[in-house]
Amino acid sequence: MQQNPNSSILITGGTGLVGAYTAQKLFDEGADVVCFDFSPRPIDFIEGWQTPVVKGDVRKLDDLLSTIDQYSMTEIVHTAAIPSEIACRNDPAGSFEVNVKGTLNVAEASRLRDLRLIYMSSQSVYGNLHCEDLSPIKEEEVPQSICGIYSSHKMMAETIVKSFNQLYGLSTLILRPSWVYGPGQIAVQNPVSIILDSVVKKQPFILEQGGDHPLNYTYVKDLSQAVLLSIKARNSRHGAFNIDGGRLVTVREVAAAAKEAIPDAQIHVGPGYWPMLSKQSPLKGPGNLTKAQQELGYEPRYSIGEGVKEFAQYLVARARGM
Repeated sequence: MQQNPNSSILITGGTGLVGAYTAQKLFDEGADVVCFDFSPRPIDFIEGWQTPVVKGDVRKLDDLLSTIDQYSMTEIVHTAAIPSEIACRNDPAGSFEVNVKGTLNVAEASRLRDLRLIYMSSQSVYGNLHCEDLSPIKEEEVPQSICGIYSSHKMMAETIVKSFNQLYGLSTLILRPSWVYGPGQIAVQNPVSIILDSVVKKQPFILEQGGDHPLNYTYVKDLSQAVLLSIKARNSRHGAFNIDGGRLVTVREVAAAAKEAIPDAQIHVGPGYWPMLSKQSPLKGPGNLTKAQQELGYEPRYSIGEGVKEFAQYLVARARGM
């Protein structure tokens, strides 16, 4: 990356899973990076971490502006969010402040300081599109219904970002990943982390119903690569891009990958759909990656087996060190 030595890229939510891997990826490519986080955590899941971390709150515009001015930013990668549907349902007002108002503040800070903005959205904005045939979803397709508090927040935030682009000429780009996972994930949020959390603790994982449940996963290193490509893509024709692993993966496939990564794991997965997952997120097709492939040069590099293996190795090593 060719970066002005007096400029840098601000990453909100910079010590979260997506933010941290993005920071490391950009740092490795030669960019000057600063992480901005309301509740910074130690980065023990990434080797060679050297990125400075500033404590700040996206709900406070002054926090963003003072950090931007201090470090002479040229771009913002906005990953800060309350990323769980359960957490958003438990506190819709509080999560709105972070997910929607926080995005408004980031967009306004970008406008005031003339910065390029890359916003980390979610494929949850598609609702239950293609829930019957599970065919790939194109970026321009409109959901038929709102399917959660988190997804409504992401839709509102996207509208803000698009409005700033159209009304103020702000340079923006939106990425839509789905079910991100990888080493360093704290909360148990998806079948990958749920299954690995059990088997690493040497507890049997028994699921009587749910093995056929399909989800669209994004390995966090693939997502950080997509951010890098987005920063380099100055002349993309489209404003939003699907980023994911390229296909739907069943819970049974995740279980098989976990078993391969940890051969002594005791795992049993029955047929059907997983009721808990159905309550959190409706069935839908995967993202169509054509635009990301053509305009960003994005291709998922990690299969579910490779991603689960790396995640499992990290969890096992951490468990041994405790």
